Amino acid sequence: MTFVDYEKRGHVAVITLNRPDRLNALGRELSHELRVAENDFAEDENSWVLVYTGTGRAFSAGIDVRDRVERQDAGGAAPPPLPAAIEITKPTIAAVNGLCYGAAFEMTQRMDIRICADIATFAMPEVKRGVVPPTGMFYLPRLIGRSDALWMMMSGEAIDADTALRTGLVTRVVSADQLLGTAIEMAEQICANGPLAVRTVRKLVKLVGEVPLDYGQRLAAQEIAAVWSSEDQREGMRSFLEKRPPVWTGT
Repeated sequence: MTFVDYEKRGHVAVITLNRPDRLNALGRELSHELRVAENDFAEDENSWVLVYTGTGRAFSAGIDVRDRVERQDAGGAAPPPLPAAIEITKPTIAAVNGLCYGAAFEMTQRMDIRICADIATFAMPEVKRGVVPPTGMFYLPRLIGRSDALWMMMSGEAIDADTALRTGLVTRVVSADQLLGTAIEMAEQICANGPLAVRTVRKLVKLVGEVPLDYGQRLAAQEIAAVWSSEDQREGMRSFLEKRPPVWTGT
């Protein structure tokens, strides 16, 4: 691939947006390569956690405005941009290394955990271009609260890493040279746990606020019962009693 680096380190997969001369803008080619890598991760049973990061001074500047204008000039109005992401059922971590704007910021909002370098900035500048963020209005208020989210989306103003930490947008702020290593360490810590249990926790937490409480509790009971009858549960209990690391199969 030309604009996306994709590697696997044990159970951890890493996607690196690699178009630094255009601030890793989400053009057609990069978005296509991103989906290819995401699909590979989703289908690989040996890959349990996915880390995203970028090269250069940006995670990503968002959509490639030049590319979009050229498409409009060539064939009329272009469809609204959407973050280049598929529905992934395994844990994801965004390691934001620099500026993270627009569609790229919206992409990270769909991820499970976000950490950033101390030089990172985040913005939703769509209104400055006369357009509306297509998914941020659904995700951002859940992450940082309605008032802060509305300010970001209606003003287009960027926030720094300290503000991102204060509002709960990111879990950790580290130096740029420690960012990827920290993200991979966090991913490996998740991978040390039962993958079936981890994915069930992720699935149930995502349901919070989306379904009625009584339905959510019934669904949770079914999901938890399935985990308790799994081979991973038996292995987890046996390894604890035998004082050895567990060998997970995800079954």
